[in-house]
Amino acid sequence: MSEPTRVDFYADPLCPWCWRTALWLRDVASRQPISINWKLFSLMLVNHPDDYTDEQYAKWFALCRVLLVARRHAGNAAVERLYMSLGDTIHGEQRRDELASEAGVVRCLERAELPGSLYREALADESTEKDLLDEHRAARDRLSAFGVPTLALEGSEIGIFGPVIEPLPTGADADTLWEHVRWMLEQPYFWEVKRERKVKLQPLHAQD
Repeated sequence: MSEPTRVDFYADPLCPWCWRTALWLRDVASRQPISINWKLFSLMLVNHPDDYTDEQYAKWFALCRVLLVARRHAGNAAVERLYMSLGDTIHGEQRRDELASEAGVVRCLERAELPGSLYREALADESTEKDLLDEHRAARDRLSAFGVPTLALEGSEIGIFGPVIEPLPTGADADTLWEHVRWMLEQPYFWEVKRERKVKLQPLHAQD
């Protein structure tokens, strides 16, 4: 059996487009030899670089810090479970405001089979902020990342923003999209393709 294709997937749980891309790639990975490395890229740092620690933004910046601690606690699989739990709450159940409180994030942690104490641990440990800043800036510097989703083949210096998709392709269509995306991730000369979005997002839930 061939080695799986390892994909670095940079995400922030707040982004609805990133959520859809994650659900698509997880679906493809259920059929094809793909291993997803879940990475963190904070939209608070992109949109509020000088005041991301201000009270109005810090609660959202904290979500990535908690994901980082989940990785420390139980590895890549824990990041995926928590990202799916946070995404379901925000984009599936449309209850984003609940995650502005400790209780809401703790519920997501417990639903992801992780200790609720990881929330306070993340905020109490200053190294979580430093490590998140380092991971975010490394993606910006190495891949020229500017938002999420950003995908790259592990070890590559070629990253792409996207694909941005709605509705989600399924089955053979989803697999074909991955073939095209993988091809783009291997081309040093490919830079950009874009068209206007004319779709209304619908609530989406993660599937086990």
